[in-house]
Amino acid sequence: MFSETVKRGGGRLKTEESFSGGKRRVAFFSGDITRGGGTERVGTIIANALCARGQYEIFVVSLTEEHEAAFKLSKRIAREAFSDHWITPGPGYVPVIFKLRRFVKRHRIDVLVDIDGVLDVLSLPVKGMTGVKVVSWEHFHFYEDMGTRYRGAIRRLAGRFADAIVTLTQMDRGFYLENLNIRHEICVIHNPADYFCVGEKPVRDFTEKELLSVGGLVPAKGFLRIPRIAQLLKERYGGNFTWRIAGEGEQRAEIEAEILRRGVGDCVKLEGFVTDVAPLYARALVYVMTSEHEGLPMVLLEAKRFSLPAVSFDIRTGPSELIEDGVGGFLIPVSDDGEAHLTAMADAIGRLLTDEACYRAFEAHAGDHLEDFSTEKAAGQWEALLGRLLE
Repeated sequence: MFSETVKRGGGRLKTEESFSGGKRRVAFFSGDITRGGGTERVGTIIANALCARGQYEIFVVSLTEEHEAAFKLSKRIAREAFSDHWITPGPGYVPVIFKLRRFVKRHRIDVLVDIDGVLDVLSLPVKGMTGVKVVSWEHFHFYEDMGTRYRGAIRRLAGRFADAIVTLTQMDRGFYLENLNIRHEICVIHNPADYFCVGEKPVRDFTEKELLSVGGLVPAKGFLRIPRIAQLLKERYGGNFTWRIAGEGEQRAEIEAEILRRGVGDCVKLEGFVTDVAPLYARALVYVMTSEHEGLPMVLLEAKRFSLPAVSFDIRTGPSELIEDGVGGFLIPVSDDGEAHLTAMADAIGRLLTDEACYRAFEAHAGDHLEDFSTEKAAGQWEALLGRLLE
């Protein structure tokens, strides 16, 4: 019977419920499960769902925990962190390998799921020491290194030594197969989108021309492009719209300056961090995604949950698996001429804001195929994968 979890730095904390013996044990390994990002949200959702299904005992282990938990883990999930401060990749990782090995052996972990594939650099040596199965869960895409040159090398290690790789999209699975000699299972499991409680389908007033973009004000989200797109939209279709950006981050001052420079302060509104974005999705007429790269963009899944037509750049990866171009939204090809695709995006948004028949047709199909993005389906696919690994 397991009845305690280990907190930051090794201190122990009793859980409210004990684990029953005999079940196979699965640990989700995170950089910091308490962070409020999409990776941590989905990791928590899947861990909770597998715990609730009862076939496996579930653990969560992090390199560090520096925050109050943004997303609630089940009380039946034991949680451990190796440090109360961030551990810089490099020589500082060596002691972590041995901490992880002790964790795996102490709790008799059968499968270690790396919520961020970069953690494979720690898990794969532990696999060699203990025989634990390792699943590399990719939350970005094969060509995105997130500013870390070693991420590509770690993906190659995973291709050779991990027991399974999970990607978020079919496109990314194809990238792995094209570039690596995969020696094990590689499968696609979509992130779930039903953590949002929508209630009744929103009834939208077409006269309320409101656009929405959600995310951190960081370069990857491409929000610095929005003032220019808004300027083009204003010039071509009039200024009768409000574009709300919900989020906070390092680029706020740059975006504010660009809003002033483009003369769209009356149209583009920085809302800051918004705790509950559901009312914004319900009120918006069009969701706009300007990201430079994604894995499987949760914001498009959230828009789909609200039957909200979306316009997105057709980037790697995700938008093309969530938006059927010309049916539930528009995909804008990205060209070398940056101005060309900004103009194309402005025209696509303008069409949805001015042609109500077109808009209503898109709205009717914006939520198509939501059943492919349910927690129940994702948990079932995870359960099946774990079962195959442990046969």
